[in-house]
Amino acid sequence: MDPLSGASQETELSRMMNQQTTPPIEAPIKGSWEEVLLRAQQMIAQQNDDAIDVLNRLIDRLAALPAARRQAGQQRLEQILHVAATDLIFYLTYRDRYDDAMAVIERIEPAVAEERRVDWQRHSAAIQLQSGAVDDGLAKLRGLAAEGDIDDWSDFFLTALRCDRVETAADALEQAEHTLNRMVLGGLEDEEAKAQRAQIAYLRARYALATGNLRDSLAWSEHAMASDRFFADNPAYFYTHLVEHGHYAEAIGLIQRDQANPVRAGFWSGLAMRRMGRASDAERQWRQLLSAPLPENEPVDLFEYILAHYYLGDREGRGLALALETIREQDEAAYGLFFLAGLGWALRGEMTAAHANLRLALMRSKATALGRYLPHQWWAFCTDLLAAPPLDALATYFNIAANAVADTSLTST
Repeated sequence: MDPLSGASQETELSRMMNQQTTPPIEAPIKGSWEEVLLRAQQMIAQQNDDAIDVLNRLIDRLAALPAARRQAGQQRLEQILHVAATDLIFYLTYRDRYDDAMAVIERIEPAVAEERRVDWQRHSAAIQLQSGAVDDGLAKLRGLAAEGDIDDWSDFFLTALRCDRVETAADALEQAEHTLNRMVLGGLEDEEAKAQRAQIAYLRARYALATGNLRDSLAWSEHAMASDRFFADNPAYFYTHLVEHGHYAEAIGLIQRDQANPVRAGFWSGLAMRRMGRASDAERQWRQLLSAPLPENEPVDLFEYILAHYYLGDREGRGLALALETIREQDEAAYGLFFLAGLGWALRGEMTAAHANLRLALMRSKATALGRYLPHQWWAFCTDLLAAPPLDALATYFNIAANAVADTSLTST
């Protein structure tokens, strides 16, 4: 499944690393594995390329050890190997040294746990895609999908759509259906088969929308929601894309059915109204969203909650403060939070701070092979909220040409 509402298009590896920290060592002993890793990480923080040689030597030494030794002591050395390899691969990717990054993956594959190898292979494909070798990256993902299940075909399909390879996406969709048919013949239980058919209906809805067939997209969306409770409870998998494609009335129809995600539904409802020219209705929707108490023991759609503040002007800085506070609280904050912080500073005219945060967002996106530029769907938030002088300063983070910025119509208050 793809993430919603501007959440990053993360590989499984980068999701895992966004939650991972270095092995907990207060003061590593000089010359220890931990000390060498910490020294390399400090070099990376300073963008010192000497870290590359240090990490290469560390990885080679650890990979040469017997697996039993790496896994001893609660997998202490295994964890250090994984962190060192990930740090090196991310840094090489950030430095646009894509071949070197993929070579590291090939070197460590024999040494890593079997369940992690597929994640590394997917990440290698993501690096190829970011490097511009789109055909090679898609071919690698197709090979992994052929050995996997419907989820793998779904990931391949969504990646193909993001790369504007519609014919490749159509092939992935066909293969997903073939896979499901084989699973049914193999004895797949009825309930599971129903859930898998709903997932394919979701893919069909996305494909129809991407190819300009709104009617079919809405029909497949209804089919998916009627077939599986997950999609019934999460119509945002459909309405966010409808808004992004400009089908606002149809999106609002689905948003009104989203009872499980009030923050997300409230924001996107207001966004659709605003882009339809119903500015007062949109403001009323967002104020209602922000006046409601947040659930204490349930996750909150933070991205939308902060954006609702921004669309109302964020004059008291509450949205920006929440973005900055969340970044401080998280060891590895998602790059979308740095984008939100950058956008919040830009709204206040603090362009030095805006650039600092957007650079961090872009660095994390590049390093984790999520893209050399920030997602284009986020650019629409910028054009909604910013006037031309600060707007053109942000275009480079999205690979937007200067003439495209000049032609952008400002719709903010």
